[in-house]
Amino acid sequence: MSTSELDSRKVEQWFRRRGLPSVVRGLEQNLTVRVVPAVVWFALFEALYKVLTVVDGDAAFEQRLENSLFLLLYTVTLVGSGVLPVVGAWLAANWARDRALDNRGFVPAVVLVAGYVVVGTVADMVIENSGLWAALLDYLFEVGVLYGLTAIGVGSIVGWALRAALRQLRSVGTMTSRAMPLLLLVTTFGFFTAEIWQSAGQISRGQMSLILGFFAVLSGLFLCSVFAAEVRGLRTGLASVDHFSALPDDPFGGLRDGVDGAAEPLTPLERANVVLILLLTMMLQALVFAMVVFAAFMVLGKLAVPDAAIKSWVSHDPTPGELFGVQVPLSNELVHVCLFVAAFSTLYFIATIVTDSAHRKTFFDPVVDHLEVSLAGRAVYLARFGRRSATRGADRQPQP
Repeated sequence: MSTSELDSRKVEQWFRRRGLPSVVRGLEQNLTVRVVPAVVWFALFEALYKVLTVVDGDAAFEQRLENSLFLLLYTVTLVGSGVLPVVGAWLAANWARDRALDNRGFVPAVVLVAGYVVVGTVADMVIENSGLWAALLDYLFEVGVLYGLTAIGVGSIVGWALRAALRQLRSVGTMTSRAMPLLLLVTTFGFFTAEIWQSAGQISRGQMSLILGFFAVLSGLFLCSVFAAEVRGLRTGLASVDHFSALPDDPFGGLRDGVDGAAEPLTPLERANVVLILLLTMMLQALVFAMVVFAAFMVLGKLAVPDAAIKSWVSHDPTPGELFGVQVPLSNELVHVCLFVAAFSTLYFIATIVTDSAHRKTFFDPVVDHLEVSLAGRAVYLARFGRRSATRGADRQPQP
């Protein structure tokens, strides 16, 4: 591989890591290696989910929760089902990054993908009594979808979203210190009113999902109306000198010399990609904030709201709680109330981010700056490699 082609691939990988695969000209290469992080995420998540559904699938679950050791192990597994797949996918992405550049790692990637299909099929046959061909076709279809999504760049956006979610976790302290105090003063009083508990006790999980979806749609529409103005300022593809200087030396060292900020306007696909990045970033921030609020009120409810109080409010004994098909050691009424409070708080958080100047500077402006630096990189990429990348095919066979 020539030095120029390697530089081109490094720049293209930089765009993919920033969630902008639409900027890349040419075809995705070494798809089997690129699909490994997604396969690892699904494999770990499905394994832990199957463990949880096996141990909580009978009437003795409540009795087993009285055992402190079982409760600890179950809680660790429940938390691990959200954490371990992300960590595994991150490690797999680090493994795949260099190998995708120079067409290495094809054989181990094929072994991993095939192992996922075989082991998953056998597990479904043993645990869920699925038929061989039905289970095998399900996994083959799933892997085929992952290949297709990776080929069109969705895998890059999802990978970026996962990394962005981890970065948002680092800013939990900022979120809680700046956005939560005033909100908690308002919502805490409402949390202890009988009316909200009565409503929560009388609606089904399906209705609660519709309520959460309603809040999500409102948030999305509000953000899209704000993004329309932001994208108008970005759609020309122009980049400033400051953003050129912010480009990293790896991979742009020596490539940006002599390149000005002028570049062809963003294509419709690139504009859609930019809007999606803005929307995903803000929704991830909102999701992290919602998780913090949800966890805070779950702890508060567990400590301050006894089952007798819940019974007096909802006129029946508290029912066992469930999240995503998995039983949790909390009442269903408490889960519903906390979900509603978290959804309302998140809508308030989103409105505050884009309307309050202090919150906008902290949470929103860095996202716009991220995109403007990407536009500077796009100008360099198109000036140096655009024409050749558009005609370059997958002319090299991957090597193990």
